Amino acid sequence: MNRSALVVLVFLAWGPAAAATLVVQTDLGPASRGPLDGTCTEWHECRELARAAADRGEYETFHDLAWRAVQTGPPKNPELMYLLARAQALSGRAHDALVMLQRLAEMGVPSDAVTSDDFSRVRQLPGWPELAVRLERLNRTDSGGAVAAPATSTSPSPPAPPPPPPPPVPPTSVRVPAPPPPARAREATAPPAAEALRFSTRAFALGGFAYDVVSGRFLFGDRLGRKLIVVGESSSQPVDLVRAESAGFHEVAAIEIDEKRGDLWVASTDAGAGTLHRLQLVSGRPLKAFPVPADREPVRLVDLAVTPAGSVLVLDAAGPQLFVLHPGEPSLESSVRIAANEPASVAAGSDERTAYVAHRDGVSRIDLRARTATRVTARKGISLARLERIRSYRNALIAVALDGDGARRIVRFDLNASGTAVTHATPLESSLPAAAETSVTISGDDLLYLVAVPGDSDTSPPSPAEFVTYRRRIRN
Repeated sequence: MNRSALVVLVFLAWGPAAAATLVVQTDLGPASRGPLDGTCTEWHECRELARAAADRGEYETFHDLAWRAVQTGPPKNPELMYLLARAQALSGRAHDALVMLQRLAEMGVPSDAVTSDDFSRVRQLPGWPELAVRLERLNRTDSGGAVAAPATSTSPSPPAPPPPPPPPVPPTSVRVPAPPPPARAREATAPPAAEALRFSTRAFALGGFAYDVVSGRFLFGDRLGRKLIVVGESSSQPVDLVRAESAGFHEVAAIEIDEKRGDLWVASTDAGAGTLHRLQLVSGRPLKAFPVPADREPVRLVDLAVTPAGSVLVLDAAGPQLFVLHPGEPSLESSVRIAANEPASVAAGSDERTAYVAHRDGVSRIDLRARTATRVTARKGISLARLERIRSYRNALIAVALDGDGARRIVRFDLNASGTAVTHATPLESSLPAAAETSVTISGDDLLYLVAVPGDSDTSPPSPAEFVTYRRRIRN
């Protein structure tokens, strides 16, 4: 039977939504399946389609639609997270299901995973006994007294409990100051930042900073430790997500999240070699590695960005050059040679044609199709030099700027319609600590920035470094 006839039968049996799902699935090989785009756009619809797929025993489709429901639904919704855990277990992703159940337990959500046949494979994993103890405790203390999956809900989940107070800081350590109050001239347009997370740990060289809005987790690259660290908003406890032993990392240079497709991308580099790594965002499980072609070495990868359609841009400061990995392609390709000194950061434009690269002397606009780079101009009095990190926000760039005295600022640079010139610069945060590492990321309409202050190495034992992230709303 050809595909058209099969779709007609599905249409008659299950309706147009299921038929659309089948058409998409027949175009995807088993190894390339990911969250479905275009089958559903609203989380209630995605949830119902996912349940229908589970009832039919189509567990790959169940997983894809459950993941889509989590992406489009309310953040940290226990019902949707449990639905995804069940889909992961039934589709052969037992470890991913274990991770999701652990997150639900951390949120204080009871479940029937201890007894449900759907999670039989999960209960065979080494990490299950510890989780089972927590679940049994939660199930005993559940106010309803019954062991059940999270209840169906059409409203967002209740907010997580407030984090515990931070541990006292040793007298000799450096305290991170609160963000300075906004200047009077911009009080109406620049609300002050709020502290989102604070934790202390041993110092490490930052190799990337990102935020997963679905799980409410901050991710940090440990450059020399060759690993990724994750900290939940409600826990303030750093935990290793994935190490070089399993992922094959060199020194971690940059990390970026593709929220639409549920991927975590990592660029690592060492001794002239470089690799782009694709990991599953929910669990940190390595999926595939894309080494830089040998004829393009030596390289020194410094940053990466993801375009709206899922292409990954990787910046090499040694070339200097920009590599591109297009969706579905097996290897990186060298896209553009950049005539610039000390490239530091790359940001994807709002379309598939444009990217921006910050370097010592300014910012270059990259035409990915024409494979050309041209300098972005700015009005008199606006400097684009010494931008350490840039990220795109609509028709603007959000940047960490390094001043001549070593202080850092976060600035918004608005672009003209063609993206070739900066028309306005708005300070967002000023006078950040000179000794601190600073990084930024964008999540929706929120700016999240990190201030990492090293501890005092002269004390015995050395005082820990302090990491503080702030969140502020970006306004047009």
